[in-house]
This record gives sequence, C-alpha cells and structure tokens, in this order.
Amino acid sequence: MAASPVASASELVWQKVPGVRRTRELLVDGRTWVRLRRISAFRSLATVEVGPDTWTLKRVGWFRTRVTVRRAGETDNLAVYTPNWLGSCGTLEFADGRRYRWETTKSFGREHTLFRGDGGAVLRFRGGSRMQIETAEREADLPLLAAFGYYLLQLEREDSAAVTAAAAGAAAAG
Repeated sequence: MAASPVASASELVWQKVPGVRRTRELLVDGRTWVRLRRISAFRSLATVEVGPDTWTLKRVGWFRTRVTVRRAGETDNLAVYTPNWLGSCGTLEFADGRRYRWETTKSFGREHTLFRGDGGAVLRFRGGSRMQIETAEREADLPLLAAFGYYLLQLEREDSAAVTAAAAGAAAAG
C-alpha cells in the first residue's frame, strides 16, 4: 500500500469526481491519493483505489451488521468492522490482529475519529467530507483507513435519511 504523501495534521477534503457517478477522491498536490466509488446507489458495495491496489468495502448482515474489507477479487476478509449496538462506534479488526476504534468524538455526529489499538488518533473526520491526519507515525494502511472512515460516514448519512423518510411517511399516514 502507498505510504502517506501528506504530513501529519494536513486537512484533506473528499471531493466528487467530475463525470464519474457516486465517486469521491482525496487529492494531494493535484493528484489522486485515494478514490472511493459506490457501485450502486441502492447497495453498500464500494471499491477503494490507491494506485494499482484495489479493495472492496461492503456492509453485510441484517440484525448484526458488519462491514467487510477485502482485496478486490478475493473472498477472504482482510478486515471486519463490527459496530456497537447503536452503530455510532465500533472496531475494525484486521486478519493480522491490528485493531482500530471508530468513535463519534463530538455531539450530533459532527466529528468522528479513528484510533489505533493503543489509543492514538489516526484520522479525524469533520462535517462529513473534511478529514485530518492526526498521526505522525507511519500507518501502512492510511489510504484504506481514510476511505473506510468516509465510507462509514456515507452509510450513516444514508441510514439517517432512511429513518427520517420512514418517520415522515408514518406521520403522513397517521
């Protein structure tokens, strides 16, 4: 995986890719560092591209949902994210035992942070599309972690919109 081309504490913004539907990317010095593409508007499958490397992210399960991370074309999970029962935080565990914790760090979901297993902050997400690198340590999976965090924020927005639409429909029917 590509090492981080950005210094610690740099703020990056996830941007739409012109002419490519459901695709966002992080640019560094005018070049694509990470690209995240949702395959369908109605399903959770997404691809992450970092240079020549490609992974898939997918929410699976119904009552006990998880998010799987796989290398493209492979069936074994590279990592699995398991949210807590509220879905606002959870743990991403890699097959090699590395763990990251996803937490809401400001009220009303205004900020989310991804922490290493030792408690050190790695990435901080603000306002849905702004991301700040919080670590000076070399994180081999930093581009994948960046896409993963943004993917979780997209799922959270979609879930909130669905709940709002269902509540409005129930209120209108009642």
